[in-house]
Amino acid sequence: MQTPYYLIDKQKLLKNMQKMQQVRELSGAKLLLALKCFASWSVFDLMQDYMDGTTSSSLYEVKLGKEKFAGETHAYSVAWSAAELPEVLENCDKIIFNSFNQLASFGEQAKAAGKACGLRVNPGVSSSSFDLADPARPFSRLGETNPAAIKTILPQISGFMFHNNCENSSLEKFCQLLDVIEEKFGELLHQVEWISLGGGIHFTGEDYPLEAFCQRLKTFSDKFGVQVYLEPGEAAITNTP
Repeated sequence: MQTPYYLIDKQKLLKNMQKMQQVRELSGAKLLLALKCFASWSVFDLMQDYMDGTTSSSLYEVKLGKEKFAGETHAYSVAWSAAELPEVLENCDKIIFNSFNQLASFGEQAKAAGKACGLRVNPGVSSSSFDLADPARPFSRLGETNPAAIKTILPQISGFMFHNNCENSSLEKFCQLLDVIEEKFGELLHQVEWISLGGGIHFTGEDYPLEAFCQRLKTFSDKFGVQVYLEPGEAAITNTP
């Protein structure tokens, strides 16, 4: 073989995929591959049998998910441009806006295209240990924080995204963060159809209490009557090289 190249062990990847399937069956959650973390489409034929689609953070990731991976295609970006949005909408099923301003700029266009719209919500807590990925850092612009203000735009959206886990291998920490979301935004959660809890949850790690994780997800889903989405990236392909 000529170098450089990526060598992926499909048997190890399958082990992770079987855990994905277990989460789907036990919790009722849908799992979307985060393409910003892993976009090697040579193994998408295997992965798409165990996951529900993809989530993306740029136009070309949206197109890759639509063209190469079966299932749903979700689109999110902190800064969509007006020029690229028509092509984004052509290739996605759901589009998640980062802010009220972004929703005001593009929400009507998305609705006219028949796309489900969501809003990123920032609960003010996270598991991140470094600023770049920490939505709870001072002056963060990653999502909206005010429940009263969010309530006013509910007629324009059908779901929320909370992306506040980062390299989190602790079920206890995950549950603590989810408790905060329920406490701060519970009134709003009852009024939407779906909730994405983002990625960064290392539930495919060795000795992770997977059944307890699934039960917590199912309890959350049942309590608020929502479809839960997870967006695994590293968790999907960890320990497969």
